[in-house]
Amino acid sequence: MNRIIIFIVSALAVSCSAAKINTGMIHEQAPVIIYKTTADYFFNVPVSMNEARDRIVSFPAPSDLYYNGEPALPGKLKKGYLLDRRGINANSVFTSYTYSEYAALEAPPSLEELHESIIDKHPFKAMYNCGKKSDYQDLISELNEAISNNLTGFKTMIR
Repeated sequence: MNRIIIFIVSALAVSCSAAKINTGMIHEQAPVIIYKTTADYFFNVPVSMNEARDRIVSFPAPSDLYYNGEPALPGKLKKGYLLDRRGINANSVFTSYTYSEYAALEAPPSLEELHESIIDKHPFKAMYNCGKKSDYQDLISELNEAISNNLTGFKTMIR
């Protein structure tokens, strides 16, 4: 009986360690997305919609609005570009909720409340997939250099 318990505890410990390693690997493989918006949505919380933009398909929990212990606001880059830190995509939209308002909630708003809070269903002027985070030594400076060089070589998601 004791051997079975030791085996189960050992298996759980190994699986937990593997999950942590995989999470880090996934983070490094996450796409680097930069974008420009049609208005200033810097402090507004994004959610993702379906292709028809009539249904929200993904939204954060209030606790998801942090990146390394800080609000996951986008990074500011040259020429008005922003570096995504929330996992936006071409179907993302912005809500009237600010990061601080949303993070203070005990639970996310209902889908109806989120839908009513959308302030722009087509908020992007441009969006690029710039590869993986692991492709960069100094992410911000290398992205700013790429912006100065007209973003050649990056996949256009919205233009």
